[in-house]
Amino acid sequence: MKYITTSIAAFATATALSGAPMAADFYKDKTVRVVVPSGSGGTYHLYCQILARHMGKHLGGGTASVITQNMPGAGGAKAARYMVTAAPKDGSVISMINPGSIAFPGLRPGVGFDTRKMRWLGSMSGRAYTVGVYNGSKGDSGFTAAEAAKKFGPPVRTIEDARKRTVIMGTSGKASTSYLMPSFMNKTLGTKFKIILGYKSGGTINLAMQKGEIEGRGNFYTGYLGVWPEAVRDNLVTFLARLGPDRDDMKHIPRLRNLMKTDLQRQMLDILEVSFLVGQAFYAPPGISKARLAELRAGFLGTVKDKGLLKDANKRHLPMNWQTHDQVQTSIDNIFKKPPTAFKTLATMLGFDKKKKKKK
Repeated sequence: MKYITTSIAAFATATALSGAPMAADFYKDKTVRVVVPSGSGGTYHLYCQILARHMGKHLGGGTASVITQNMPGAGGAKAARYMVTAAPKDGSVISMINPGSIAFPGLRPGVGFDTRKMRWLGSMSGRAYTVGVYNGSKGDSGFTAAEAAKKFGPPVRTIEDARKRTVIMGTSGKASTSYLMPSFMNKTLGTKFKIILGYKSGGTINLAMQKGEIEGRGNFYTGYLGVWPEAVRDNLVTFLARLGPDRDDMKHIPRLRNLMKTDLQRQMLDILEVSFLVGQAFYAPPGISKARLAELRAGFLGTVKDKGLLKDANKRHLPMNWQTHDQVQTSIDNIFKKPPTAFKTLATMLGFDKKKKKKK
């Protein structure tokens, strides 16, 4: 089994089932791409990197090479569109979905992909999510708390504080959870998050916080533990709200669901929260053959159970509560059964029902 990683192109793996000579022939010495829907430096990249490192053991008799391809843009929508429109349909390319993109087709019809039609392999893990604000560095080095107060205003420690003044947040794009959640909170709780788009990865957003370009972000709790553990360990980030699966070490953070006032608000939150319950899910493009898809699914399942992968994930504080392709598909299908009013109202809240102005 060979593993390669590159910042540009990538080729993930497939699976060879015993008794399936065509699969073994296809994946023997094959290079397969894993498309990462973000830049490097964050946990999306880490999940894909760890999968690629171990999936070749479960494909082509262990002879496949696996490389990762970073494809940032539009909060993960660029990678999803590529998978639907341009990626080979022969099983040589798979991708991870940016979790924020899961319900996006119901909020923005015509976005260019439909997650209900993607050929799911499974999920490496659901993940707890937070909305937080950087407190400033400890001591005199870095962007300090005193500098933050001078530039932005009084410290933000609670939802109530975030209602009192503008709070600058960063995100990659409008399909990202780091855009969707602060925007939703603005409309339902009256917070004053101002969201800056265009960051290429979670790593660049973290750096922007530490340099004082922005104040905070939406992020997976383990997104900090995996690449910036000091944020949690040294209380550098104040967490205002949490979503997704429960964790014992997050019970002190207010659950966003408990702040919702109406059934409609809770339905809209259900639509958004599926991102965190499904989490780091992988898929092949529509159009792949049933036989090849079955091989990929078997290879994925073998990989997420791999002891080497689990050891690597544990080192990086990445949760591994894997889900089968059927579990992922059921979660997605169920969320699209929510009342159309919930999707329509949420789309209006987030500004997705506005028609783009034609360029002159």
